[in-house]
Amino acid sequence: MLTFNLNQIHLPPNARILDVGCGEGRHIFGSLNAYTDVYCIGIDQDIPSLSKSKEGLDFFKELDTASTVFMQGSVYNLPFENNSFDLVICSEVLEHLNDYNAAIKEVYRVLKPKGKFLPSVPSFWPEKICWILSTGYQNMPGGHVRIFKKRQVINEIEDHGFTYDHSERFHGLHSAYWWLRCLFWKNQDTNYLVKVYKKFLEYQILQSPTWLNNCEKILNPIFGKSIAFYFEKNE
Repeated sequence: MLTFNLNQIHLPPNARILDVGCGEGRHIFGSLNAYTDVYCIGIDQDIPSLSKSKEGLDFFKELDTASTVFMQGSVYNLPFENNSFDLVICSEVLEHLNDYNAAIKEVYRVLKPKGKFLPSVPSFWPEKICWILSTGYQNMPGGHVRIFKKRQVINEIEDHGFTYDHSERFHGLHSAYWWLRCLFWKNQDTNYLVKVYKKFLEYQILQSPTWLNNCEKILNPIFGKSIAFYFEKNE
């Protein structure tokens, strides 16, 4: 499930797209589905996730994946020249970083003037509830080191030379799943309620029923687990 509405983003022909912290490649494959004649690069530090993303190149055979590359690397030192990309995606990454401002500087460097920057972070109050419910969630290795407020994200990214366009919340049905996991943190893998809700989310993701997607759209403005931002690099 994507955390951005890529239909809102118009790219030039032969655009170059970078997904920083690409994980298993969901936004890369979403980009390949949304655009034609694009060159996509996904970068991440986690080898198992990169392996799964590379497996996806074979799975999504109907997409033009010939110019898609997944590689290991750090957001603090992106191995690309200045002004290289038309679109940079950074989904659910900044909350993990000790120095997220350094990461934003790197994104600015590799993005072309007027290029689009799409970051997302956990929404403030759904994330705050997770922290209240579980210290284990807070202290998870490689986990979240901060909770962002919407205005904080906008102001700090604008300070780095970007113009804010708008934001929207996604994954309204996912917040309750994480609250259950936090509530039953020590036995979350075996807890009945967690298992049932996970099956419910899998049904939504795999079957994508219209009625359930419409319900989520209603919930998103209040319960959305993620908040997605749309920025443009200043000339």
